[in-house]
Amino acid sequence: MLINNAGFGLFGTFVETDWQREAAMLNLHIMTTTHLTKLILKGMVERGAGKILNMSSLAAFQPGPLMAIYYASKAYILSFSEAIANELKGTGVTVTVLCPGQTKTSFQEVVSEKTSENKINFNMGCPKEVAAYGYKAMNKGKVVVVPGSINKFLSKLPRIMPRNAAANIVRKIQQKNRD
Repeated sequence: MLINNAGFGLFGTFVETDWQREAAMLNLHIMTTTHLTKLILKGMVERGAGKILNMSSLAAFQPGPLMAIYYASKAYILSFSEAIANELKGTGVTVTVLCPGQTKTSFQEVVSEKTSENKINFNMGCPKEVAAYGYKAMNKGKVVVVPGSINKFLSKLPRIMPRNAAANIVRKIQQKNRD
């Protein structure tokens, strides 16, 4: 079993954010997830058994102004996971990608100095429940899992609305939560 669950966010316009921090984020989210998967996967396939759980985000489903690198890197994890899950059909190895929405962790505090009473805090997931949801889904061999009915709805919203409208909504939420 491999669980790729590491990440962090960075708030700000792309033109103003720190490249070194962004490069570290891309390295952790994309390169490390991909490399660890590459290192472990061959042995799993040879044994005919194994499970991989990759942590993405609800952010993976739409563009993310003011957190462009974070959203894009989570979209990579979603797409990568779906692709290799398809390649692995019939091998005994499954890949699950967990895409939670906001979760009560230190993530929000790291990304923003704003106090919690000024943020949009509805639909905040419990870390233990999110982890249990992902673990159960991985054991069932599910591919893409989004915990919570509101999050499931939000993950589908960009499919029915123009992408620029989704980007505008995300930007308003980011500004409310972090400015």
